[in-house]
Amino acid sequence: PEAAGAPALPGLPSLPDNMPEEDRELLLALQAAVESLGGEDAEASRQLVEARDRVVEAYRDKAALLKRDWTDEMFQDGEDINEERVAQIEEMLARGMGEAGGGLERGVNLGGALDLVGAYMKNYKLDKADTVLARCGPFISRRGGVWMVKWLNHISTVRMKQGRHLEALEMLYDLELYSPYSAEEAPEFFETLNRNLAWALKALGRIDEALVYFERMARSSMAHKGGLDWFDFWDIGKLAAAHAFRDGNMAAFFRGRAMVEESLRMHEESEPGDLVMRAKVCDSLAECYLVVEDFDGAEKHYQAAYDLLLKTVGRNSPLFGKQARHSANLRIAQGRHVDALPFLAESLAVEAARDAVNVADALEIVDLIVQSQQRSASVEGEAPKLSNHAALKALQHNLAARGLFSGKECGVLCHKMSLVYMHEAQHDPKALRRARRLAKESVRQLRRHAVEGEDAGSWLRMCEMHL
Repeated sequence: PEAAGAPALPGLPSLPDNMPEEDRELLLALQAAVESLGGEDAEASRQLVEARDRVVEAYRDKAALLKRDWTDEMFQDGEDINEERVAQIEEMLARGMGEAGGGLERGVNLGGALDLVGAYMKNYKLDKADTVLARCGPFISRRGGVWMVKWLNHISTVRMKQGRHLEALEMLYDLELYSPYSAEEAPEFFETLNRNLAWALKALGRIDEALVYFERMARSSMAHKGGLDWFDFWDIGKLAAAHAFRDGNMAAFFRGRAMVEESLRMHEESEPGDLVMRAKVCDSLAECYLVVEDFDGAEKHYQAAYDLLLKTVGRNSPLFGKQARHSANLRIAQGRHVDALPFLAESLAVEAARDAVNVADALEIVDLIVQSQQRSASVEGEAPKLSNHAALKALQHNLAARGLFSGKECGVLCHKMSLVYMHEAQHDPKALRRARRLAKESVRQLRRHAVEGEDAGSWLRMCEMHL
């Protein structure tokens, strides 16, 4: 809710404390004119009252557009508290909309809804974020302008988190077109826009193009901050390291890694309370150590990131699931497949339930589990007796509910899940029956899609032999 100060004159609507002085003076002048003409109810003051109320509503619309109180919350007090806080925010918005009336036609309600989306995104509640944005869309379209800019920024971020990077990129190009400002007029906006464009391009593997936008981002940062901050060092360092490693330029790679290392130091100094972001920087730094097989450095920073995310967002967050998988990748690279399995199980449990679940990502994790199970089988007495049944069952239900449980890739996934159960049958009598059911499903799926090419036919023959 808006902070309110005492009305300066009788009859004047309550004004927010942070209203700019020139806007406040305009309202006071209009209200003084209303009073001089006989007050609110006088016929002579009717037009001035309407003008005053339009100014108040316009300011409230502007304040609603800029509202980001909930978006800016850190949500790092642990999974249960984070969930409670999101529920509180939902209730606050519902109550506020009920009191204000007018639905999403009113700016104060529309701004609150967009702020709620920011909270959803931070907590990876992407289905809810998508639903609210879709509901807001027609009202945003009617308003256009900077409202459309904010909506496009939100929905492109949701698409990025959903792994739909090409869609996000197209929306970001639209966002660039919708901006009513130039890079010189709004350097902070263009810093964020160019950063997001670079992220989308990097996610698509278009590193050279991403580098162009990171350079533009750096110029915007210099323009409004006078220098590069930890966020800039992190982004530029990550991309520089990736670009250099791809090209075999190890001197440039180590310079890029040093920038990421410096960004971590700068972040700890400037924002010591932002533990989630610190975990993300630690993860990037760990990756820079892992690719050159500096396993000690990688383990140090992966462990720091893992511990921070477990504490702040909990085991069910996609951020934690991704971190568990990275911890597994390190152990796999070291040949420690037995040690990798618990981390892979944690990653699979998150993937199975997440809003942005997809067959390709699930297949990668399940395949890693199968490989690690096979390599662990030779280590007598050491392989952990883990059960992935709950996660595999949830994964199938989640994919089916989203209409994704079909196709060649799904057939391969069913085959891999069957292999997981085959390994677990050594300590779980029910696993063999589950393995057989999934093996049948894999053959059924692949027979339906065998015409898609030789690859599908090869998988079908393998699965039939397995069955």
